[in-house]
Amino acid sequence: MGTDTPMHIDRGYLADNSSDEDENEFSSTSASTMDNKHHSSTEATPLLLPAPPRLASYISLKLPHLPVKPLSYKPLLSLLIVIVILSSSSDEIMESAQLRIFESIICYRHYESTDPTKLLLGRSAVGPGAIGGVLEQDCKIDGVQGELAMLVGYTRFFNGLPSLLLAVPFGWAADRYGRRPFLVLGMVSFVLKIGWVQVVSWFWQAFDIKMIWLGTVPMLLSGGETVVTGLLFVVLSDIVPEADRTSVFLITGACSLLASLLMPLLGALLMEENPWIPALLGLLLAILPLFGLIFVPETLHRRHLYSPQISPPPSPSAPQPPASSTHPPAITPPLHHRLAAQLRNSTSFLTHDARVPLLILPFFGHTLITTASQLLLQYMSKRYAITFSTATILKTTFNAVKVVLLFLILPTASKLGTHYLHLSTQRKDLYLARGSQALLAVGYLLVGISPNIPTVVASMILASLGMGLYLMIRSFLTSLVPSHHIARVYSIITLLETLGGMFGGALTAALFKAGLRLGGGWIGLPWLFVGGVGCVCTGLLFAVRLRLEEDEGGDAGSEVDVM
Repeated sequence: MGTDTPMHIDRGYLADNSSDEDENEFSSTSASTMDNKHHSSTEATPLLLPAPPRLASYISLKLPHLPVKPLSYKPLLSLLIVIVILSSSSDEIMESAQLRIFESIICYRHYESTDPTKLLLGRSAVGPGAIGGVLEQDCKIDGVQGELAMLVGYTRFFNGLPSLLLAVPFGWAADRYGRRPFLVLGMVSFVLKIGWVQVVSWFWQAFDIKMIWLGTVPMLLSGGETVVTGLLFVVLSDIVPEADRTSVFLITGACSLLASLLMPLLGALLMEENPWIPALLGLLLAILPLFGLIFVPETLHRRHLYSPQISPPPSPSAPQPPASSTHPPAITPPLHHRLAAQLRNSTSFLTHDARVPLLILPFFGHTLITTASQLLLQYMSKRYAITFSTATILKTTFNAVKVVLLFLILPTASKLGTHYLHLSTQRKDLYLARGSQALLAVGYLLVGISPNIPTVVASMILASLGMGLYLMIRSFLTSLVPSHHIARVYSIITLLETLGGMFGGALTAALFKAGLRLGGGWIGLPWLFVGGVGCVCTGLLFAVRLRLEEDEGGDAGSEVDVM
């Protein structure tokens, strides 16, 4: 669907709604016009005559009533979902493979300096990423795992810097100049970052492994992963009517999780042959979305084309009322006053509705939980003495439950809430968000104390039942703010997610290293921490209330927001 797709107008509308008298007026007016043109044209007569009064009146009265059929958002939604699936597949298929390559490089260098007898091949014989240089089970010692955790944690910290610096400016620019340019830059920056990390890993004898941190530099083009994720949700908000937004967000999240269900399994199988196979395949999958973006139009100012309830934005060429000439010219205020006024205007939605910041803050906790989830492979590999490929297969159980949750459990619960319990859309989303956050908190607390594989799998299943939480919060939050502030709200969410990712990655890595040092059950310290954060976020969600005017069509219950 291109950007110039015309709106469909019913051509029979005029005929069905015009009287014979109107037709006679139209005919006589046209005839008069032609007669005047034939007999009274001179050299000074303009080539384009103005419309006669009756014809102009006819057009002005009839054309505003032409019915306009909104465009279907489904073709563009399908394309965006394909892009999301490809991007998610890239991350998922190479996550454990890249982690194994990092571990191999750190492990080889560790034994090279401490115990060369562990080395199976010399430097001249070992291949890219030092794969095959040391047995994997010999790399599960605390010294190697602690360094690996810190490497990955600080990688997340540095990758978060572009989002921290650029999330708000890019959100403002996306509201002003459009979503598409920044979306394209984001996908390009991903490819450059992944490519650089693999160059450093391939030529590990020439580069220090910490050089992967320079992969942050390409992210300055786009603001980082969280900025691009936020932009994708902004584009979805642009094209999807409010009534369908929650279900579309859930479907998009579920399709992304399909990649997390299938790709880790494929990656684990390919890792048995060589970790570089899924790593390089992930780079290829990161490139493919760039071709899909060619067909994604700019969606800024196009929301009215997809929803009949939304009026088109005013044309910049439309006549404006004349400015009053009775007032003297305004005095331009100082620059710092103008900047302060602009800042107040840009962030007014934060103070206009006290519920907005309460709903935004849990995204910080969400990112802490996400960073802990990324540490899950290393945690299971170390605590239960299993390989990364086996840990990847176990983690797939976690992802499988999330897919069932988003495809079946949450849509069913949503339907029950609206059709049988007669809850309003907003109240239903709020109740589901509260329950999901509680399950998430309890699940991760149990992950932290699980003594064996069966209990940790059961705990991951419980935690996964809450993973649809932030899709629902996004939908609920979007309904509370004006459309021209949506990208800015998502930018602030991105900022908090970035802070959570930056400091959460380093913090959970430090907690993991501290747990290794303390020994025993303390190895689960990162999950005890994020479980506690989840409990705090649950309290924030229970502090949010609906207003009576927002609960029309549903059972208002006993919750009334007085803010």
